[in-house]
Amino acid sequence: MSIVSDKEFWDKVTQDDPAAFTPLFEKYWEEMFSIAYRRLKDESQAKEIVQNIFIHCWDHRHHIQVTQNLAPYLLTALKYSIVRHLYRSAKKGVMELPLSVFNIPDEEKNYEQDWQEFDQLQQTIRLEVANMPGRMREIFILSREQELSIREIAMRLSLSEQTVKNQLHTALKRLRSRLQHRAFFLPFM
Repeated sequence: MSIVSDKEFWDKVTQDDPAAFTPLFEKYWEEMFSIAYRRLKDESQAKEIVQNIFIHCWDHRHHIQVTQNLAPYLLTALKYSIVRHLYRSAKKGVMELPLSVFNIPDEEKNYEQDWQEFDQLQQTIRLEVANMPGRMREIFILSREQELSIREIAMRLSLSEQTVKNQLHTALKRLRSRLQHRAFFLPFM
């Protein structure tokens, strides 16, 4: 499939031709799944995120503009979907990014640089969590990675709920402080 073919297929998709959507799905699904799986290390979550992006594309086909190929739009959608998923995992009730960010494909964007920045952010968070005092780190991981409630953590570790709340508050404060230079991510912490 040539670069021009994406536009030709998409023109048919916007005319409600589901058969034209299949080659685009087949062209991009595997690469997107591979990227999502590398970032999330969870096959079912990676599949769900990629599937939801394609569902979103079909549902919003009349509003998505494809000038040459669909890759910039899909990769941007994937990046934001992964970020949203990671921050939902890190903190319940994370603010959603508006879907409008998905409707502005930027074909000149350097996606490799975005992924490098994203990897650096993940590395910074992992390093900061690793440097937390033992009990704080344990509480943070139980809360954010295993998604246990404050009550469940308190029971598991034989601590008061207030102690767990205090430790989580301090852990998040440390992360916010470390990530000050990344203003985009601060609302998520």
